[in-house]
Amino acid sequence: MAGSISETDWKYLRNIKNELIASLCRRINEKTVKILSSKGTTDHEKYLKAYRHINDSDDIVAECFNDWRRSTICVRLMSIHRHKLLTEKHLGSLSEKTREFIKWSETP
Repeated sequence: MAGSISETDWKYLRNIKNELIASLCRRINEKTVKILSSKGTTDHEKYLKAYRHINDSDDIVAECFNDWRRSTICVRLMSIHRHKLLTEKHLGSLSEKTREFIKWSETP
């Protein structure tokens, strides 16, 4: 891929970026609510656990969405896929070349 994707895939990813961010934030918020509503822990323990979760999650948001440019989108795409933000519908809307790149990036 040489660090770039087709214009069509780039436009598609730009169009779904907000949807992907919303999905990730929803996941983060839902887990935060679970942490804060958990029984058997003190308020301080909940705070510490929620703080760590938000801090770790902020790193994931940055990894997936900061520096969102066509020249860096392949790295972002690998992160987005690794964090399971792409649905089958999303993958089906990408070119075969980009899907192959994503599949290749899964291998250890």
